[in-house]
Amino acid sequence: MHHIYHTKGFVLSSWNMGEANKLFYIYTKDLGLIRATAQGIRLNKSKLRFSLQNFSYSNIDLVRGKDMWRITSAKNISSFPFLRSDSDSLILVARVSKLLERLCTGEESNKKIFENFIQALHLLDNTSLTKESKEALEIHLVLNVLNSLGYIGHSDLLNKYLSSPFDVDLTENVLKDRKSIVTHINRAISESQL
Repeated sequence: MHHIYHTKGFVLSSWNMGEANKLFYIYTKDLGLIRATAQGIRLNKSKLRFSLQNFSYSNIDLVRGKDMWRITSAKNISSFPFLRSDSDSLILVARVSKLLERLCTGEESNKKIFENFIQALHLLDNTSLTKESKEALEIHLVLNVLNSLGYIGHSDLLNKYLSSPFDVDLTENVLKDRKSIVTHINRAISESQL
């Protein structure tokens, strides 16, 4: 009998496989970035298909397969409906999702990244942010992801953005230091060689 792992996860992306299956990249709270398959999910009768749409946040049950995880069940926590209705927010989430897929290699839990990412998604979904505020939120989130992965060195300027939880006021302060923060981010991504 296989052990069932229970975790919260955010669906970063997915691809069709075969006639009715899908392959998912999911950033999970307890396992980090994983690849997982769901059998028959593209069939109309599938109960999983609504809980595992791209950019959905769900409670997910997994079984470790030979080469990758297999999803046995999922229950939607949030589909972020207001975020989904805004093209700027969707583009932001897509860019950060691709960055996570690129930088998070191997299955390694990083609860700080997970919590920051979900907190940023809730801000996008529950707050009417200006385009500039969304850009600042993306910069703030990417900075925190890179820091959690060890790509950002010590900087007095950055510490105030790395030691506090996300909120609208702090995120908007990012715009004041934007040029310097973006320079740190670009250097970190370049030095990661990923």
